[in-house]
Amino acid sequence: MPMSHEKAAAIALQITIFPNRGFCIGTSMHHAILDGKTSTIFVKTWAHICKHEDSNLLPEQLKPFLDRSVIKDPAGLEEIYANQFRNMDRPDNRSLMSSKFKVLVPSSIRGTFVFTRANIEALRQLVKEKKQQHGHQAVQYLSTFCLTCAYIWICLIKAEEMQAKNAVMGFTVDARSRLDPPIPTNYVGNCLVLRMAVAETKELLGGEGLVVAVDAISEAVKSLDDGALNGAEDWIPLLYSVGTDESIFSTAGSPRFEIYDTDFGWGRPKKVEIVSIEGTGAMSISESKDGAGGLDIGLVMKKRHMEIFASLFAKGLENL
Repeated sequence: MPMSHEKAAAIALQITIFPNRGFCIGTSMHHAILDGKTSTIFVKTWAHICKHEDSNLLPEQLKPFLDRSVIKDPAGLEEIYANQFRNMDRPDNRSLMSSKFKVLVPSSIRGTFVFTRANIEALRQLVKEKKQQHGHQAVQYLSTFCLTCAYIWICLIKAEEMQAKNAVMGFTVDARSRLDPPIPTNYVGNCLVLRMAVAETKELLGGEGLVVAVDAISEAVKSLDDGALNGAEDWIPLLYSVGTDESIFSTAGSPRFEIYDTDFGWGRPKKVEIVSIEGTGAMSISESKDGAGGLDIGLVMKKRHMEIFASLFAKGLENL
C-alpha cells in the first residue's frame, strides 16, 4: 500500500487471476481509519454487489454508516493520544507510516492450525474439571475465544522457549455495541478497544498453566464490564513500553467476521489468510473454512519453532 511519512493510502486492492484455476483477492487497509470489522464489511459489500449486480439490494448490515459524530469523547482521548504520539522519542512523531511491533526473520514460515468444535468442547470440559478440583466455584461459561487463545498462548511460550518473567496476551475488542450509547454495527471506521492479559511465565508453564491462561484472559475480557474505554488514556504508553522482562503475543482477525461467507457469485472462498501477521507476529483467528463450527489459527514463526509448536499443539489435543 502506498505510504510515506506525509501521505498514506486508505486502501489498496490486488486481484491475481490463475487461468482456469480461480482468483485471489488481496486487500490492504490503513488501520488508523479502518478496523477488521469495517474492512470485512467492505469486502462483503463488494461481493454482494458482484453476485446480485444491484447495489440497491444490500442488506441493512452491509449498508455503510458514515456518521462519525456518533462517537462521543467526553474524556478528551483525541487530544491525549495526539500529545502522547508527539511526545514519543521517535524520528518523526507526525509520520503516517504504520508501526511495526515485531520484525520477523526471513526464515519464518506460515502455518494454519485447526481447532474442531470437538477440540474446543474438550478443552472447555478439561478447564472446568481442573477448576472444580481446586475448589473453584462452578464455572458457568468459558468462551471459545478464551479457551483457544489460552491453549495457543501456552504452546507459543513453550515453542519459542520464552525466558521473560511475564507473558502478555494482547487483543482488541469491537466496541460498537459496548460504547455508551452503542453505535450501529455497520459503522465505518476504527472502533476497537485494547485489553491485555498478563501472567507469570513460570505459572503458564506449570501443571495448571491452561487454567492460569484462561483466568488471565477471562479477567481481561471481564474488565469490559467496567466500561469499554476504561483506562483508555494509558493504552498508547502501554503498547510502546513492553519491558525486556515481558514477552507479548497478540491476535488479529475474529471468527465473528464470518469471512468464509463472502460470496462473489462462485461460492465460498477456498482459503482466507491474514497476511499482515507476517509483519506483526500476531496470531490470526477466523472461523474454520469447513463451516463446521471450528476455528483456524494462523501463525508465522521460525521453522524450528513452528515444528515444535505443531508437535505441542497436536499432542496436547490428542491427550484431551
